[in-house]
Amino acid sequence: MYGQTVQGSEFTALSSRFRDGIGRSILHLVETTSTMDVAKAMIDHSTDITGLHGKVIIAEKQQRGRGRFGRRWFSYDGEDILMSAVVCPRASLTGQLSIMAGLAAALTVDEFTTTRSAIKWPNDVQVDGAKVCGVLSEGFTSGDTFAGVLGIGLNVNSRHDTDATRVFNSVSLRQLRPPNPMLDRGEVLRVMLTHMNDLYDALDRGESILPEWRDRLETLGREVELTMMGAGDASVSEKIIGVAEDVDDFGRLLVREPSGIVRAVATGDVTARSGRNG
Repeated sequence: MYGQTVQGSEFTALSSRFRDGIGRSILHLVETTSTMDVAKAMIDHSTDITGLHGKVIIAEKQQRGRGRFGRRWFSYDGEDILMSAVVCPRASLTGQLSIMAGLAAALTVDEFTTTRSAIKWPNDVQVDGAKVCGVLSEGFTSGDTFAGVLGIGLNVNSRHDTDATRVFNSVSLRQLRPPNPMLDRGEVLRVMLTHMNDLYDALDRGESILPEWRDRLETLGREVELTMMGAGDASVSEKIIGVAEDVDDFGRLLVREPSGIVRAVATGDVTARSGRNG
């Protein structure tokens, strides 16, 4: 139904390590439109979406991989980690899922590099200003049950310095590990899933992961231009200029405009206009 699977996959073998958590079931596809599409199709065709909790879909190639606001996610076939994870938390945790995934990605990057990663709000993981990982979060409901789908694109072995067509300032884990040895993607996924489960379990125990996520936000303290997008497409609906002062308990960016009004922004594109203040 979802396409050809990879036989003898180093990824699917990891499911035995995460029997009750995220990664307890791993579908490894040769090619698909996007792992987010597959996850959504599974939810649409499920009579009990709670049974999908912990399901991970990973693909070697995406025909139409996408990032936030429907933008295309550029990836390299068979070199990176292109995955989506389905989680069905209790209602009080739904607003923390994107934060959990972004922080897990940042911690994973740290384990395979020699520098501490930063997060560009809301959840682009960067090293020295270059993007190494992007996180996309979407939510679906069936009756009273909520399912979150966390899409993660992590540059692992791709060489972005040799790609003349790239639009964004990107880098991979391999490039950040001189002399650029190939990494075992199965080991990278194991570390990613371990961090996701540790953070999810912390949230489930009632602990807060917000301070650790906030501490990595390179956006805070800067004058920014924040572009708001229209619902359902990538059209610009509003632009806000101000100082990104903080985030609230839901991860919304608190931007103080020149008038002194503080806006709580849940989503949008942020561009820094100056260096960090103070």
